[in-house]
Amino acid sequence: AFFTTEVSEESDRRTGLLVEFSDTDKIFTNPADERTENYVTGRFG
Repeated sequence: AFFTTEVSEESDRRTGLLVEFSDTDKIFTNPADERTENYVTGRFG
């Protein structure tokens, strides 16, 4: 699973967000979400 946070524009509060849930192998080799791919390849975080 890959989690991140989003910041509310109205209140500046952060909320957790489940971006993607799958088998570990799929997350690291063929993620469905670009944000997950950016994280596992080191372009984010």
